[in-house]
Amino acid sequence: MKSLAILFLLFSFTTLAQEAKKAIQPTREVAIIVTKEGYYPKHLSVFEGEKVKFFVTSTVEEPNCLIVESHKVFMAANKGKVSEAEVVFEHAGEFAFYCPSSKNDGKVVVLKKQVPKREIASENGNDAKLWVPKEY
Repeated sequence: MKSLAILFLLFSFTTLAQEAKKAIQPTREVAIIVTKEGYYPKHLSVFEGEKVKFFVTSTVEEPNCLIVESHKVFMAANKGKVSEAEVVFEHAGEFAFYCPSSKNDGKVVVLKKQVPKREIASENGNDAKLWVPKEY
């Protein structure tokens, strides 16, 4: 019975930790406008692991769309209305967005996050490089 209670607590803490991670995940909000000339902006840059919230509208009467097929995003772009969608870009790379009816296209460039390299101080002090002030 105790092992069942411990498993339940472990599962609960794991689930709470995952929910907390999702809650603090940064969200980049991007507005895209469909015009006669195409998408504005046509190129976007985001970081891997970042949640992106798209807001899409149009300035032309003809119905348009925004599709990021690789991430299953399919949005209508109608004049006077704003469509919303969220997606997380997990991996670095370039991902196309387009609308087949209007021949508009663009791309999302997902940049790799740079993790700073941290060095651990040596335990014996032989490898440590210390700054010592000069005596004048």
